[in-house]
Amino acid sequence: MTHYRAPLNDRIRDPGMGTTNPDRTENFAYFPAFIHVTGKKVLVLGGGEVATGKLRILSKSQANITVVAPEICDDIAVMVDEGRIVWESTPFVDTMVNGAALVFDATDDPYLTARVKAATKRRNILLNVVDKTAQCDFIVPAILDRSPVMITISTGACAPALARIIRQRLETVLPATMSQLARVARDARQKVADHLHDNVSRQRFWTHFFQRGLQTHSARSICPEDVDLALRQFVPDGSSATVPGGQTLMADVHVDNAFDLPHGIARAIETADIVFHEDHIADDILTLARRDATVIPIGCITLDEHPERKRESIAQQSKIFARQGFNIVTLTQPITH
Repeated sequence: MTHYRAPLNDRIRDPGMGTTNPDRTENFAYFPAFIHVTGKKVLVLGGGEVATGKLRILSKSQANITVVAPEICDDIAVMVDEGRIVWESTPFVDTMVNGAALVFDATDDPYLTARVKAATKRRNILLNVVDKTAQCDFIVPAILDRSPVMITISTGACAPALARIIRQRLETVLPATMSQLARVARDARQKVADHLHDNVSRQRFWTHFFQRGLQTHSARSICPEDVDLALRQFVPDGSSATVPGGQTLMADVHVDNAFDLPHGIARAIETADIVFHEDHIADDILTLARRDATVIPIGCITLDEHPERKRESIAQQSKIFARQGFNIVTLTQPITH
């Protein structure tokens, strides 16, 4: 089967663009990334409460963590006793940073910080000086832990308290079952690939599976049997996998921002493969579309010479794409003067 392919959604995916002032852009001060530290050395200088805060996060990784400090507090001592970190009580020397992927300075000692910064700079090693943003090569964002799902929030070090508030609000929105949902999906990836042999089918399956999983209000955890059940429901019993029909939605949008958008329309945009939209649909709403979605402007239907004919043409195109397994959303909005 031949599938429709079109340019991807590159219309407004500038993360630096504000929704209240779209003409103002701001480049990244810090590039958002996750660093692979499994089996790698991470050095932490300092043995007090500040160092403890960083170690609580670091100890959840699979890094080889070494703490350098003449003395350590009780919490760090417990981590040492449990074998989660190694403690070096000798004074810091430059060669201690050799081979490190990351270095954290939690000493609040300007003289030592200058030495550490010089040592890491010579070796091209990333340094974080806790609570001294100007001295940092990288910063640590606020973290919402739903391992293996990790959600981070950063304000570019300009408003850490705001990042913490956002994280706290997300804690109440994202269910704890997300962790188990992600683990089940990770273990079932090959099974689903064996049943569904094309990308469109797999994408449709996982979208539906995660939507159901995140909407469930059941106290029970998601388990591998849920994937088996979802596959049986998704693919006709005993048949080979085929592309399931997509869904089409033509929605009248009466708001100019994503926050006020009805949940059903927002969810349809988020899961759509192709989004047709009139020119005056707000950019803030179109940013809900996936990065790999195709976003197609269609002018203004109301002002078209034959508006009903144009609506019918778009509806026919949507049906064709839907038969190929794509979800289609068409967004229109009344013109107000």
